[in-house]
Amino acid sequence: MLRINSSLVTRMLASVAAFAVGVMVLVGGMELWRERGELRNAARAQAEAALALSTPPIALALWNYDQPTLELLARNLVRDGAIVRVEVLADDGKSLVDIWRPGFDRARAPATQDRPLRVEMRTVPIGTLRISESFAAVDTQIERNAVQRLPWELLKVVSITLGLLWVIHRLIIRRLLVLVHDLRALHSDDPGARLPVRAVAPGQDASTDEVATVALAINRFLDARAVETRRREAAEQQLRDNLHERSAILGSLRDGLLALDGAMAPRFANEAAARLLGHPPEALSGRESLAGLARVATPQGDIDLADWIAPRLRRREPRTDRLTLRPAGRGAPVEAQAQLTPVSGARDVVWIVVLSDISDTLRTRAAEQARAAAEAASMAKTEFLSRMSHELRTPLNAIVGFAQSLSQDPVIRGDAKRREGVALIERAGWHLTGMISDVLDLSRIESGRLRLTLGPVDLAPLARDALAFVAADADRDQVRCTLEIAEDARWIHADAVRVEQVLVNLLSNAVKYNRPGGRVHLHARRGSQPGTVHISVRDTGLGMTPTQLEGLYQSFNRLGRESSGKPGAGIGLVVTRTLVSLMQGQMNVRSTAGVGSEFTVTLPLSQAPADAERPPEPVDEAAAAGRSRRLLYIEDDAVNALVMAALVGRRPDLTLEVCGTLADGMASLRHAPPDLLLLDMQLPDGRGLDLLHALSQDPALCRLPVVMVSADAMDETVNAAIAAGARAYVTKPLAFDEVLRQIDAVMSHAATTIAGDLGR
Repeated sequence: MLRINSSLVTRMLASVAAFAVGVMVLVGGMELWRERGELRNAARAQAEAALALSTPPIALALWNYDQPTLELLARNLVRDGAIVRVEVLADDGKSLVDIWRPGFDRARAPATQDRPLRVEMRTVPIGTLRISESFAAVDTQIERNAVQRLPWELLKVVSITLGLLWVIHRLIIRRLLVLVHDLRALHSDDPGARLPVRAVAPGQDASTDEVATVALAINRFLDARAVETRRREAAEQQLRDNLHERSAILGSLRDGLLALDGAMAPRFANEAAARLLGHPPEALSGRESLAGLARVATPQGDIDLADWIAPRLRRREPRTDRLTLRPAGRGAPVEAQAQLTPVSGARDVVWIVVLSDISDTLRTRAAEQARAAAEAASMAKTEFLSRMSHELRTPLNAIVGFAQSLSQDPVIRGDAKRREGVALIERAGWHLTGMISDVLDLSRIESGRLRLTLGPVDLAPLARDALAFVAADADRDQVRCTLEIAEDARWIHADAVRVEQVLVNLLSNAVKYNRPGGRVHLHARRGSQPGTVHISVRDTGLGMTPTQLEGLYQSFNRLGRESSGKPGAGIGLVVTRTLVSLMQGQMNVRSTAGVGSEFTVTLPLSQAPADAERPPEPVDEAAAAGRSRRLLYIEDDAVNALVMAALVGRRPDLTLEVCGTLADGMASLRHAPPDLLLLDMQLPDGRGLDLLHALSQDPALCRLPVVMVSADAMDETVNAAIAAGARAYVTKPLAFDEVLRQIDAVMSHAATTIAGDLGR
């Protein structure tokens, strides 16, 4: 009997039926497709024959302007067959006749073709016969054929399915069902259980029958299992015999060891485990479970040791976990490591748990990791800031550079709206540059890598430069800036670059948070303490409340003025106060909300150096005479090269040549040395420092003045370039006027040096 409720029979039935249906669909579809093609070809041939007969009369009727004949011929063409529409067009494209087959659904958009209409009297067509064909009737006939054949095809599918299923059942499924029945009759606890090989017909060789081969293989497996069972029983007996001896050995271990049975009851515990859990050894071995021995700290709270171990034993796999152990008896919490190992073949012991006190190891490792993490974080932060500074300064160079170039364009200068727009772009670029510099300074300060060069500094030119830096913003916001420096307070002991940075930061804030018509006053005088100078920046701006003053020196805290529309990151004053402190000074602030603020920087007083009133630098006579000087710029970025070209283009006495690689630049240097080399730090075939070292070894080029032009503003890079022989280091984005001053100063100094050498 065919057992339909058998899952194997059901799957076989479904598979055979699906196969038969698939074959029916494929073969029937191909046959219908062939018939459709034949019918379409016949309809197309009929249409072509009708057109061949009707086209000359239609052309003749068109030539004779016989409208009734044209309409009659057109109706004859659309009466039946594939042609559903006939349109006759005059030679000027005008439609003379447009006949559709009655009842045709015009929304189906039939295919259209045009045929020229000719008569013997003319060599060119006298019109066009436009024919629209549709094979909807053919498709309808095919659909009727498919519906008529469907019952017979289904009958074929059912017949094939039942026939194949009967054959498969007789040959395979019935014998497999016998094998399954015998397998279910086996008793798992009977070592001598065997399968009868009933699936083989009398006189048939079992080795040639796959079902019988499976039955024999199962019997061989059962024999092997019986042998393995006896071997395991012998091993368990041996384990019990040696347990006492092993207990003595395990008891001497430093790590705690627990042997658990299937119910997680401790069958053995050594001295170290007893110490970790806060119980005597004899109190552990006689317990029915681990419950109550100790507790384990988890994020959700303390849980019992038994509840912590139980879910980790379910997978029967070795594992190692860390835990904070709280003994139920007495003792402080212990950081421990639990190694859980399943035991195979033992009757009483199922798990071995090794508990190790790792408190000291963790403390040592944590200290080492904290130190390594701090060092790695500092290095990563420095590297990140260096890369970000470089990546941000490169596009900023294009933004600020082209904005400076546009500001000199007569068209821009003559249009106030465009001029202000370009000025806004330039100010935004410089503002972002300042923020990048502040972030780098803050990073250097936090990592202790900021280096200052302290010495006598003339405050007057630095103050004038700082006021000039904020002059454009002050004019735009209608803020009046004044300067007053006492003659006895001009010289201070500080770092000139950082003093100017401090003044620019204080003046920028005083202008930014002022009001239209307000004032900013920079005043330097002798301090109240001997040997000091007070530099104060007083404004009539918004002022600050006591609450705002409390958060004044917090990084990235803008004191609630984030929505004021004024740009800023909230780190300028943090950097400023730290710089003042590093220069052995102090900074104080007084402020009243709605009245204004006064920041006072106190720095050590210094004596003017002996060469303070040095004569001005000699002027390059060749430049004064109008001689053109050639600059070579080695830069791989085309945009940066365009910015430098715009910068140099301001000076008619300067010409610029650009090379994209070190190799091209070196070849140009040796072919025709320029008056000055502008050199990028990072190039496709090497670093700018490599070229500086190569120039220092070349007698013909060792005196060539070099100015580094790079987006890398890190102190280490700048110092390395200067040490390698660069005369100056310019960071991107480029301030056109400042870069031109640097170029003039370097070339003037180089010309003076060469003249002095020739004089000797």
